[in-house]
Amino acid sequence: MQFTITINQVKALEWGLNSQQALLFAFIYGCPSWTKPITTDAGVFYALSKAKITEELPLLTDKPDTAYRMLKALDEAGLIELSSTSNITLFRLTEKSKTWNQKLDGSEKYPTPPKSEGRKKIRSTSDKSPSKVGNKSEQGSEKSPTNQDTNHQDTNQGTSQDLPEGSAMPNQTGALVLVSDIEPPKVAIPEDMPGPKDQCCKTFKTWANYAMSYRKRYKAWPVWNSKVGGQLGLLIGRLGVEVAHSVAAYYVSINDAVLIRKCHPLGELLANAESYHTQWATQTQMTGASARQTENTQANLSAMEQALAAQRERRAASAQ
Repeated sequence: MQFTITINQVKALEWGLNSQQALLFAFIYGCPSWTKPITTDAGVFYALSKAKITEELPLLTDKPDTAYRMLKALDEAGLIELSSTSNITLFRLTEKSKTWNQKLDGSEKYPTPPKSEGRKKIRSTSDKSPSKVGNKSEQGSEKSPTNQDTNHQDTNQGTSQDLPEGSAMPNQTGALVLVSDIEPPKVAIPEDMPGPKDQCCKTFKTWANYAMSYRKRYKAWPVWNSKVGGQLGLLIGRLGVEVAHSVAAYYVSINDAVLIRKCHPLGELLANAESYHTQWATQTQMTGASARQTENTQANLSAMEQALAAQRERRAASAQ
């Protein structure tokens, strides 16, 4: 799942996009840097399945049909051109959409200075004026990192838009940056664990706790797919990112016959998220057997109360 999305709010408003459409287009804008190019009779397109959208953007939707309707809306807005093969959706950016990260004059918003010049400038400042070092950051320094936004410059969409290793994407005027907190895992994560590997991913911690607990119990990894990714996003939305991982791990430990027969599916956790949160918070497992026991206890108490009430009524009648 992509954990950082930059939205150009100025362009989104100019093009009449709502927040969902802007989020989807911000994601699509960077796709030509990593998606597979497909050459068709109409030119070069890029492969992007609906399932991939739901996997990468769980905050947007978990329904492939909804994702496709949003793609059609961007097509109708003149931002992308859609095509397809027998089994996958294809897209390419339009000339209009390539102004997403450009200034009014058409130049790059955040031009990258040549690396050699940047290094030379730093050395000369350090040697000739050591007292001035650190007073003001040069363009391209850590305070003004290069490539703050991906920039499309190639008509054929062949230019790579990958950020260089170590660069950052700080909040810019007119842009919204969504970033999840980073917290190192307490245990080593096995390399063969399916699902997200990026610890910055919003769902990573919850998935890792669920998956590790699942493998410990069932000696196998749970299945990872786009539906599971969407369910994790919804679960975190209902319980909060602070506790969702703890509830997920506790859920797998519950010894309920129904859950064991189903192998503790994630959908069951999502369907009764608040109930399992209460069980985790109180450390009280409410299985089918314990529920029936509580019900039987209540039934016995009710029968006893009824018997005592009848006895009191007979005593009152005999006293008269």
